[in-house]
Amino acid sequence: MSVLFVLLLLLIGLPVGAAFLSKTSLLSRALTTSAFDIGAPVVYQRQEISTRPVADAPNVRPSERGEYYYYSLVNYLRVTQVLDDGRIIAVTRDNKRLCLSPNDSQLRKARFTERFIYRGRFPHLSA
Repeated sequence: MSVLFVLLLLLIGLPVGAAFLSKTSLLSRALTTSAFDIGAPVVYQRQEISTRPVADAPNVRPSERGEYYYYSLVNYLRVTQVLDDGRIIAVTRDNKRLCLSPNDSQLRKARFTERFIYRGRFPHLSA
């Protein structure tokens, strides 16, 4: 019984005590830090409408009368800067800079498989 109490004290009490003594809560730290780090690969997927879709566009669908095509574009980006308000500056392979909101539903972190399979599509940051 005393071993269980010591384990609970170490697992729960120690982090709570450390957060209390440092005068910062874990919740406030989680809310103020950005979800994206500098150098992190991110994927931005957006919907486009055009009379001629690009060749590598996935999910190409014609409009009702066939005048236009709806398709989605996938941009492979890398985070170069995190602004004070939480927005991120990401760069494309052709060095275009995009300012994106971290709570945009079209923006997400790159999955492990995407980072491995499409590693050539993510831009390389120069030091």
